[in-house]
Amino acid sequence: MADRRALCLVNGGLEEISTADRLILPGDPLFDLHPASKQYVDRLVLHISSSGNSLFAKGVLEAGHRFNNNELAGPSGQLWLSYVTALTNTPITKLAVNIGNTAAVGTTLARLAFFTVASDNSITKVAQTANDPTIGANAYNVNERVLSTVGGLPASYTPVPGTRYALGYLHVATTTPPVSGAYVIDPYAEPVPNRVIGGQTDIAANYAVADINPHYFMVWMSARP
Repeated sequence: MADRRALCLVNGGLEEISTADRLILPGDPLFDLHPASKQYVDRLVLHISSSGNSLFAKGVLEAGHRFNNNELAGPSGQLWLSYVTALTNTPITKLAVNIGNTAAVGTTLARLAFFTVASDNSITKVAQTANDPTIGANAYNVNERVLSTVGGLPASYTPVPGTRYALGYLHVATTTPPVSGAYVIDPYAEPVPNRVIGGQTDIAANYAVADINPHYFMVWMSARP
């Protein structure tokens, strides 16, 4: 396996290690032993960073993963939020969401955004795509869009490893399309996995925690180089 540097959870903290040199603990499905510190490492994080099936290998920051067959259509004007912790500082230039089995009808606004997450779980927009009514125009389609500089936001954003972020997707239409994702067992538990905000006509610059609501469905979204 090729050597990759990745942030991994080590005794509750984040530490950069090499995924090429790890010691498997026989019979323990959850943890590896860090080869240098001899501390336990969360194997799920190692799997995300070293699996050949993960988009992480291509520098993509995924909220969720691609092995889900669930999809759900939300009401028009609902901002879907999916949270993720950055593992690398690979610059982001594109955001993506996958549309399910039905195309949108009567779209007036569709865009994605990238947010920083504060300690109280309020969020601030740091990047977004342009409004593009062709998002959701076709069923079963990954919609990838470049970041827009309109409003003074950057065409490229560099995440900080170990920092929590949220990806957002808003669709305003007569009929919104279903989006791919997964059902969340406990959306109330920290760290926050996903949230929604209703009644939006566009994506605001920031949202207070009081505006953000738990939901049982997490949308697959990704931030890409």
